[in-house]
Amino acid sequence: MKNTKLPALVKPILHAVLLRVHPDFFVHQPAAKAANLRSVQRLQDLMAPVLTPSESSESPQQSRELTCKPLEFVSRNKPTTDPVLFEFSRHSTRTLVQLQAQRTRDLLGLCNILEVDTPQDSVNEIESIIGQADRQHSKASTIETLIKLRMARLREARENYTRSNPGFDMHAALKNELRNADWSPYLDSSKSRQMELNRRNIFFAANVPPNKYSSIIKHIESQLPKLQYGQWYNLPIMVVASWKDASKGGASRYPGFVIIPDKFKTQELVHYLESNIDEIRQERNKKNTQKRR
Repeated sequence: MKNTKLPALVKPILHAVLLRVHPDFFVHQPAAKAANLRSVQRLQDLMAPVLTPSESSESPQQSRELTCKPLEFVSRNKPTTDPVLFEFSRHSTRTLVQLQAQRTRDLLGLCNILEVDTPQDSVNEIESIIGQADRQHSKASTIETLIKLRMARLREARENYTRSNPGFDMHAALKNELRNADWSPYLDSSKSRQMELNRRNIFFAANVPPNKYSSIIKHIESQLPKLQYGQWYNLPIMVVASWKDASKGGASRYPGFVIIPDKFKTQELVHYLESNIDEIRQERNKKNTQKRR
């Protein structure tokens, strides 16, 4: 709990509790003095993570030892009655934020049992601080748990695929999934008419990272109207890492394909299409003719 105000608010409350149960006030009651001495020492250890968080590091074993049995106090305002028993919450594992919040709330509960007056303004401010920390920790824990769950499911799916098909290639499967996705030249909607790639006709060079496929497709789709996609939507696309990967010895490495770098400038790509689309279409027709033979 990264808040310097909390120790300053808790110290006076702990001090008020000690004034009610400190063993020095029970010199004529040896049994009460011994019981209070043991419990006061444990109480100070229990509150150390709140009062000196940078100096205190409580292991699960220490936590179990400190909370294994209730605190036992004889109160100054009721010295002749039976000892008051109070049990701090037991948790074998917790973060420092959770530990500070729970120990502070337990201290307030002890104040109530011992009838120690606590300023309401201080209590309200304490609840505000630890409540905010609880919410932040809960949100972070939820996100972390969700990420771990998704990663575990991904690993499990990959292992299942590997066991069922030792030759399974996840990257090839992803590209195949992209190509086989439902497609139509236009994606109709009630508010707009937006072009969409024919994903059966998009391919990726080996040096394009698979984790970029989705973002590359979205970027290309956002520029399709400027690229006049309707005039060449039936041609296959080869996504490369850069323009220099598209040619070899002055000739195209991918004849019959529209070449698109993964990071392209729209105007540069428009100029490329205007200058080369007819030649690309001829190369594609030539390949198709050869296949028929």
